[in-house]
Amino acid sequence: MFKSRGSVFGALAASLFGIKLVSIVIVGQATTRILPNLWVLFLLVALVQAGRHMRAGSPDRPQRRKTLALLFISGLMTTGFIAVVTWVDHQLAQRKNVGVFDDPHKVWAARGLVLGGPKIVRHGNQNSIPAISLAFDRGAKGVEVDVFFEPTLSKYVVSHDRPYNLKDGTLLTLGPLLDALGERGHFWLDFKKLRHLDQDQLRAAIAELENLTARGDLKSRFYVEGEDPLNLHAFQQAGFHTIYDTHPLPDSNPLTPLVSDLYKLIFYFGNHTVMGMNSGEGDRLIYGSETQRALRHVPMFIYHAPDDEQRLGELLDSSDVRVILVVDHSLDRYGLRGSSQQ
Repeated sequence: MFKSRGSVFGALAASLFGIKLVSIVIVGQATTRILPNLWVLFLLVALVQAGRHMRAGSPDRPQRRKTLALLFISGLMTTGFIAVVTWVDHQLAQRKNVGVFDDPHKVWAARGLVLGGPKIVRHGNQNSIPAISLAFDRGAKGVEVDVFFEPTLSKYVVSHDRPYNLKDGTLLTLGPLLDALGERGHFWLDFKKLRHLDQDQLRAAIAELENLTARGDLKSRFYVEGEDPLNLHAFQQAGFHTIYDTHPLPDSNPLTPLVSDLYKLIFYFGNHTVMGMNSGEGDRLIYGSETQRALRHVPMFIYHAPDDEQRLGELLDSSDVRVILVVDHSLDRYGLRGSSQQ
């Protein structure tokens, strides 16, 4: 019996090695980070050694059984995780992403073009009809707008904060904003506190947005953003483009590959349209080389990008990056194109 269990450990080691090889050679899912690779190497060596000892008839002590059980579970979970990530990578590579925004002019307006400065204040010009209209006038292909769904009104309030930011002393809701803008551009709806909606409120929010976007092709030009994948999934099921907002670790963190893969699995199985992420900058870069490697083939909407020529050039040249928001809302960068698209 003990010897047969040794064969099981050997088979698990072979499976882990095989799926890791497939992920590297066929799918190209290879990280250069030491920690994940050391973990896989440790498991492989430990599983092989444990299998050899059991087949050799080593004594079966109670404490040893606990250690072997923990080792086997760790090996099984790691093998399964790598297998699922490898399969998802393959599936994402086959996706056509039809209907996802794909234009060389990737820089959208963050809350409109706010010439008075980027700071958000209660009576400021962000998220206002004049600021968003000006951005479209200057050539922006789309705009990010902050909204809350207010259950007492059954309406979307255009605001970055609570208490709500007023526009000319009044509360601006999404309906009048869309009416004023006509048929122009795409919309990135930054849905504040989406996770706080209960099921009744969620249904009301979806119904109201369907009503607001019923005319023409407006619904196809809307992207609903949220960090709660479950409530966001309800909008996806209702036919809206969705932005799964993520908050990964800095690109330099040893655990970045693992966290990025976890976000990728949620994104894929939630069938979301694109993934949203903070750009980061300098030594706090977030969407850097390691994150890009882990999330290749995932359409990205990147926000808080610094107004840096080199950084913007990198993002503009990336085929995965579809939309960029510059951190300073008072800057018009809507005419920028990647070097390969000049």
